[in-house]
Amino acid sequence: MSHARSMLFKIFTRITVVIGLALAIVFIPNLSIFDETLLPEITERLGNPPNPNINGNAIYSLYGISAATGKDPDAVGKSVIQSLQSKHAKGEFANLNRDERTALYSGDEKWDAEWQAAYPAADCTPRKQTNCFSELTADVKQTPLTHPRLIAQLERYHRIIQLPHLIEETRLMDYTSPVPNYSLLMQLGKLSQAYAYQTHGLDGLLINSETDMRFWRMALADSHTTLGRMVAIASLYRNLAALSYTIKQQSELSSAQLQQLQALLKPLTTQEVNLEKVLVSELRFGAENWQTAPKAIPEGESIVLWTLTQPVAATNWFYRQTLKPAFALNQMSAMKFYEHAQTPTTALAFSRFNPYNLGGKINLAKNWQYAPYIGRAHDLAGIYSLVALQLELKTIARENWPATITSSQYKNPYTKKPFDYNATANSLGFSCFSAADICEISL
Repeated sequence: MSHARSMLFKIFTRITVVIGLALAIVFIPNLSIFDETLLPEITERLGNPPNPNINGNAIYSLYGISAATGKDPDAVGKSVIQSLQSKHAKGEFANLNRDERTALYSGDEKWDAEWQAAYPAADCTPRKQTNCFSELTADVKQTPLTHPRLIAQLERYHRIIQLPHLIEETRLMDYTSPVPNYSLLMQLGKLSQAYAYQTHGLDGLLINSETDMRFWRMALADSHTTLGRMVAIASLYRNLAALSYTIKQQSELSSAQLQQLQALLKPLTTQEVNLEKVLVSELRFGAENWQTAPKAIPEGESIVLWTLTQPVAATNWFYRQTLKPAFALNQMSAMKFYEHAQTPTTALAFSRFNPYNLGGKINLAKNWQYAPYIGRAHDLAGIYSLVALQLELKTIARENWPATITSSQYKNPYTKKPFDYNATANSLGFSCFSAADICEISL
């Protein structure tokens, strides 16, 4: 009996030692002392961080826009960001619970739900649907903009788009942090535009679009987050769709209207198309924020993968696998980009038997693709050219349209060939980078 117990003890001891050695082999290489240093390429790109603390930065009002009527959205937004950053600095996740939000916003933030329900077309996406503006003007005609909360929000919207900057605050934030309320701002922009056209026709739309498009073109150059830049692109796309619709509806244009439209259709600059700031910001967020990030495991994360992640090594991996190819694509002309970006960037190969930074490698194996975000800016540049060509055709007899389209300076951004003209459908367009998007206007 004692011999059997001795054998069992030896077996148990050996199993324990084997398991201990296996765990040591897996987890010891992932102790923080073995983490890498940032690649020199990364540190070179991280100079001159953006400074949100600048006069006239709209980002604070965007965080506070859903506050109770009568509160200053800029002041509320600054309080929200201070609360988030103070939590992060204390080792907590930079987010807000329900009670904290209620205290900061002075309520449950449901004040906008009532008027939003009255304008379903405000959720229409011009990038994917061609009749958004006409549907929204119909909504506005049926339900005039008289809701007290909506009127107050439109006043906030018009103050915001007069501001000279839109620089996101990402310092001391993390992946649980709330983002600026771009969704509400976009809805208000659509309603403001439809109302201007519904009440004052093309002249009202032109005045509205001038301020709105100036703000969003500024945001293209200022914004350094993927979300902010995509919102700016979507908002400009929405403006262009509205202008295209009204150009089609007008029997003729006055000289003043023609000049205003030409000014609004000034081509995008290289800086506005370029995604460099966003890519650097994505790199900075991963390279710097982890140093002060909460040590707790985020909800939904695997404990094992989290433990087997080396933060700097994961940043280096993400850069080599995803961001470095994106930086290269971003520097290409539209033609070269279209050619090279058809093939998705591939994930780096790794061995699951090598425990070093295994969690980081597995989490990054999906390999985020940035080509669609670069492509949207090139698509937008193409839409500017489409509407500019539509304006040019407005002053030319229809039988001369094919020859004018062929000889026009406005071309498909990806091929430099004339835009596709469909005489039967009376449309003009080109293939967007993403097949799910629509790059077409009705003449």
